[in-house]
Amino acid sequence: MRFEKSVHEGGVIIIHILEVKNYPKEHLNRIPYAVIDFDKNDIVIDATSWASNCPLWNQKASFDISRLTEIVISLYAPNSEGRDFFLGSTTFIPDVDEKKLKMNKWCKLSGNNAEPTTIEMHIQIDYQIPSTKTLNIDQFDLLKVIGKGSFGKVMQVRKKDTGRIYAMKIIKKADIVKRDEVEHTLAERNVLAKIDNPFVVNLKFSFQTPEKLYLVLAFINGGELFHHLQNEGQFSEDRAKFYTAELLSALEHLHGFNIIYRDLKPENILLDYTGHIALCDFGLCKLNLEKGEKTNTFCGTPEYLAPEVLKGEGYTMAVDWWTLGILLYEMLVGLPPFYSENTNEMYQRILKSPLEFPDNVSSCAKSLLTKLLCRDPLQRLGANGANEIKEHEFFKDIDWNKLNEKKYQPPFKPKVVSDKDTSNFDEEFTKEVPADSFVNQSHLSETLQKKFQGFTFNPENVHLG
Repeated sequence: MRFEKSVHEGGVIIIHILEVKNYPKEHLNRIPYAVIDFDKNDIVIDATSWASNCPLWNQKASFDISRLTEIVISLYAPNSEGRDFFLGSTTFIPDVDEKKLKMNKWCKLSGNNAEPTTIEMHIQIDYQIPSTKTLNIDQFDLLKVIGKGSFGKVMQVRKKDTGRIYAMKIIKKADIVKRDEVEHTLAERNVLAKIDNPFVVNLKFSFQTPEKLYLVLAFINGGELFHHLQNEGQFSEDRAKFYTAELLSALEHLHGFNIIYRDLKPENILLDYTGHIALCDFGLCKLNLEKGEKTNTFCGTPEYLAPEVLKGEGYTMAVDWWTLGILLYEMLVGLPPFYSENTNEMYQRILKSPLEFPDNVSSCAKSLLTKLLCRDPLQRLGANGANEIKEHEFFKDIDWNKLNEKKYQPPFKPKVVSDKDTSNFDEEFTKEVPADSFVNQSHLSETLQKKFQGFTFNPENVHLG
């Protein structure tokens, strides 16, 4: 029996910040640090010295290339009170190929809301051509357990050749075959491989053995939105608006590929190092749903289920706009609008109870929420596309191009010490010893193994097997 191989064909990009000039005089008593973001991998690099009031660096950052996307480098001055000063950022797509293995450039940094600054950063970029090694578990160091599901573990891992930190989801084939979850698992992998959006966790690699499936994802370590909402109770309107706008962009992107997300909730939204959101967990997605077409599967999380799902009438992509409304309400108020500890009572409230608001919710937010939480999916805001929602007054100060280019400075930056930091994950998991547990030799038939053909993903998006 033949199994697929994943060949690393994307190469490696090496980024070296050399120096910064025109560094603000008011921050000369603070040694700055830079956050380099490439394909949702964040690396923090501290300046090491000074020369004529210019900070210098001597550390390089290596990234695996799974797709050629933007490099975002943000500069910060540390603050003892915990709210570091954002000094500016630069964004560009590297021009690399096998004929051009090195580039040098000076970049001007842009400040909050993309306003120009006088700060300039000298950057060197090297490109290493791809390796022909077959990807497998032995090419990763297992660092910590960061989560568990019904089909296996999620671990923080380090790729040995580049040192990059990833999240690895390990799934036992026999378990998902037994529970008839092969289709959902492959759907998650297909969404992750297909989608390239700044606010969606993307797939870096996937490979398999006769017994297991391995998904290697960007490691986003700012914690779940749920974790931060639980700690703070509720968010300011500006902060809730920022997260809602980035989620709107992510959902619009999914809908553009005829995908319904179906499970929007704070637990499935991560914050990255700088505070942008990253949508994760695509196991309940519905693929290949044409505009206006309905699906009938009863799935999702009780607090967020749309009325049409509860009624069993079939539903469209408009269910995602209902859940976006529920989530925005929860961020502003602290609980979903129809919440009850009794699930059946909560379902009745979703179907029949009036939408009520506390006094602290603005009239503009009330207007948007009333339209998103319309029980008639045909009349719901967004029924005719995401632009209906974008054009609402609530988002009047959002420049959607700037948003998608990550040019807005997030209203909150999580406390993260390094790219390996797991302090925002549950200690219940992180205290476990990480191990790729032994599984008896596979007894799955050749017919069942064939269901997993196409699972392996290499950086040029070639589906082997």
